[in-house]
Amino acid sequence: MENETGLKIFFWIVTAIMLFSVFTVLLVVTLHNRRTYRMKQKESRTLMSATFEAERMERKRIAADLHDEVSGDLNALQYHVIRLTEQNEGSIKKEELEKISIMLSKTLNHVENISYNLMPPMLQDYGLILTLQSYFGRISQIYAMEITQEYLVKKLDLPTAQSHELFRAIQELTTNMIKHGNANKISFSISMQEDSVFFDVCDNGASFDFYQSSKNSKGMGIKNIISRLSNIDAKLVQFPVDHGNKFRITLKNQK
Repeated sequence: MENETGLKIFFWIVTAIMLFSVFTVLLVVTLHNRRTYRMKQKESRTLMSATFEAERMERKRIAADLHDEVSGDLNALQYHVIRLTEQNEGSIKKEELEKISIMLSKTLNHVENISYNLMPPMLQDYGLILTLQSYFGRISQIYAMEITQEYLVKKLDLPTAQSHELFRAIQELTTNMIKHGNANKISFSISMQEDSVFFDVCDNGASFDFYQSSKNSKGMGIKNIISRLSNIDAKLVQFPVDHGNKFRITLKNQK
C-alpha cells in the first residue's frame, strides 16, 4: 500500500516537472520569437528611415541642380532668343524665334514645378506651415480649384526630415484627390490638442476606401503615404462622410 502511494506521488511529481518543463520551453520560445520580431521590426524601421532620408537628400540635390543649372541655362538661352527676335524685326525669322521663346518659357515653368515638387525651397528655411500655404496656393492656381485653409497652430517646431515626410504625404494625398478623384474643392486645416497635432484634409471628389485602395493599388502613391507616416509615427484615419472624402493625420508632439 505504501509502495503504491509512493508510486502515485512519484508519478505526479514527474508529471508536474514535465508540465513545468513544457511550459518553460514554450515560454522561452514565445519570448524569443517576440524578441526576434521586435528586432526585425526595428531593423525594418531603421532601414525605412535610412531609405527615406537618402531619398530626401537626393531630391534636395536634384531640385538644386534643376534650379541652379538647368533653369540658369534655359534663362540664358531665352535671353539670347529675345535679343535675336529684336534684331530680326519685321523678318520671317522673328515668328520662329518668338515660338522658340514661348516654348522655352513653358519649359522653364515645367522645370520650376518639378524642382518645387521634388523639394520645396521654403521647407528648411521657413517650416512646414508656410510651405503648405505656398503649396496649396500653387495648386489652386494650376488646377483652377477652390482650396480653403485654416491654421489654428501658428508654428510647428518639427525636424526638417519629419516636416518633409508630412509634406510629401499631404502632397501625394491631395494629388490623388485631384487626379484620380476629380476633386475641384479641397479644405485643409491644422489644429492641436494636448500632445497631438492634427492635419485634416477633405475633398468633394469621388469617394474611395483609402486602406482598401492601398491593398489593390499597383501604384506607389498610396503605399508611400502609409510608409512615410509610419516612418515618423504618424497615423492616418479616414472618416465616413456622405460626399467626398475626409482624412486626418495625427502626429504626436515630441516636445
